[in-house]
Amino acid sequence: MRIGFLSCAVVVTLEACIAQSLFRTLVPFPSQKNYAESAPSFSRGPHSLGAAGNDQQIAIPRINKDSLFLGMNRKALVTYSAIGYSVFTTYMEYKWWWEGNFHPFVFENDGFWNNYSLGVDKIGHAYTSYLYFNAVYDAMKWADVDESTALWWAIGIPAGHAISIEIGDGFSTFAFSADDLLGNLAGVGYAYLQHRVPFFKKFKFKWSYIPSGIIPLDKNFRWTDDYDGHIYWMTADVHNLLPEGLDQYWPKYLNITVGYGAKNSSGRIRPTVITPSGPIMRKWAFGLDYNISALPLTGGAWDLAKSWLDNFHFPAPGIRHVEGEPAQIKPLLLN
Repeated sequence: MRIGFLSCAVVVTLEACIAQSLFRTLVPFPSQKNYAESAPSFSRGPHSLGAAGNDQQIAIPRINKDSLFLGMNRKALVTYSAIGYSVFTTYMEYKWWWEGNFHPFVFENDGFWNNYSLGVDKIGHAYTSYLYFNAVYDAMKWADVDESTALWWAIGIPAGHAISIEIGDGFSTFAFSADDLLGNLAGVGYAYLQHRVPFFKKFKFKWSYIPSGIIPLDKNFRWTDDYDGHIYWMTADVHNLLPEGLDQYWPKYLNITVGYGAKNSSGRIRPTVITPSGPIMRKWAFGLDYNISALPLTGGAWDLAKSWLDNFHFPAPGIRHVEGEPAQIKPLLLN
């Protein structure tokens, strides 16, 4: 119980520090001086009600309508959402993985590329942090946060989240995995690289999932156990990669993509053990992908929605090849 309390305290402290720092950075409490300086002033003449012949200054707060969303300040909305997210995910991590499974801190090396999922879980760690980076960055830019602050917190939140998970795992059923953490940091690093070197924005990291049917869809179902249903994709924006003059021959709404997954890799260890029905095999895919960011919908929430949706691969024609099996052409390939 002491170990359980300690691990949860460490995780909650990490998440709380991130949320508190984010709150102070994005929603600073204005001083009276700054408030007065930022507000426009209007003169009240001698015939105005309440005036006694002297001009008086009235501070009227400036409201930027573009900073509001459903009547709420965007920066405040982003801040409170980040705090709520930190609390919720910490609770879910505890319920899913750590509750009742505490032990002294341990490390593990599960084989990386040749482990129980043939590395699919490691790519999943990278993608998860990549997704979190993009979500945090896009939300902050939508809230009109400056570029430097948006990038720093887009790095800090997923990195802190990944570290807190590995610390919790180190005290629970699982163990601290340097390989898992390396995958997370690689995802953050690639997302950051895309902002520093715009060329890499032409190659997006995406994910598709559909339940494989191996694990029952009961109250204990977790898609994180169902690796057979996952494919992680690297897409190429062909239109923007082609030289000027040739790009007109390729539609800007269509990408090509390469994906990776595994077969017979789904399973779980509790509450009942489910093991694969056959030997685990690597799965490759090649196909088309949609460039949702190129859709002609711009401004405000449209940009945010397009950017978020473009982190996922939607059903499209493709070819799937599993080791030892003939390739299959799929009109709508997801897994």
